Amino acid sequence: MTTAADRAGPAPWTEAQMIETAARGLGKVDALGVRGITLCSVDEIAAMAMLLALLGLPAILPGAPVPDSFSQTFKGVLKP
Repeated sequence: MTTAADRAGPAPWTEAQMIETAARGLGKVDALGVRGITLCSVDEIAAMAMLLALLGLPAILPGAPVPDSFSQTFKGVLKP
């Protein structure tokens, strides 16, 4: 028999857990390149996405146009 806690799913991550999980996924990508991407877990990918959202990167839904303000907001974030 399942309990309410079982049906609710896992407890939310703490901030520290999210950052560590994202960093572990990033470590795989950094160390192994494309192969590292294929080795990332769903949790690591989710943590990286959440961290990007918390850092202010807005989501662009599939098929949606890039907002006009997007390139101005993030202009110069990545330096060549």
